[in-house]
Amino acid sequence: MERDRVVVGSPLGRWQTNCFVVGDRAAGSGVVIDPGEHGSAFVPQALERLGLTCDAILLTHGHLDHFWAAPELATSLDVPAFLHPDDRWLWDNPAAGFGDYPKEGIEAMFGLRWDPPDDRLQDLTDGQRLKLAGIDFDVRHNPGHTPGHVTFLGHGLADADYQFDLGRLATTDDVLFSGDLIFQGSIGRTDFPRGSYEQIVRSLAGTVLSLEDQTLILSGHGPDTTVGRERVANPFLVEAKALT
Repeated sequence: MERDRVVVGSPLGRWQTNCFVVGDRAAGSGVVIDPGEHGSAFVPQALERLGLTCDAILLTHGHLDHFWAAPELATSLDVPAFLHPDDRWLWDNPAAGFGDYPKEGIEAMFGLRWDPPDDRLQDLTDGQRLKLAGIDFDVRHNPGHTPGHVTFLGHGLADADYQFDLGRLATTDDVLFSGDLIFQGSIGRTDFPRGSYEQIVRSLAGTVLSLEDQTLILSGHGPDTTVGRERVANPFLVEAKALT
């Protein structure tokens, strides 16, 4: 029997950034999380295959590998793109995420002409609950990798149909879409402009350590994991625990 809720994921582009489509077939709609390079092809195909329309694009942060396709998709799908305002500087100029470059540097470096529709952009706030595609997502502000990095904790996904091959999945009601806050055995880099190691450790302590061990983590790069596994095996989470 086909399950209503579904999570489809694929690593996209040269940075192999995980893009997720999370939806509810009963509601007939879904959301897109972090549509990176080649997302403009992957996302419409996934939505069509699942029979879903799109309610919104959710961005964990403002690095180009996570929102490369967001402007094009926001326009073509006629949906808002949600981003924390502390990363608006990266939306305005993605090249700034690599250093002191003008906006035109993105075209020189990657062949991407950047002219996003600002009217599609909506702010995220810490503690906000988004009700999209029949699913509740809790937003937490987790600075460190970038100033405006957030995570999305999706609820009611224990019986979801997971359609990707990232690793060994756990069945869990809550799923943390962690972006580059935490990976299996590691964390996101903090040596990019406006990154902060001290902040990311505090973010780990405040968000990840408060979750149940069985909570599934779907990261921005690499395989899935669980909070329980990382609590024991991730040295950065062990360091964060000392702050609690």
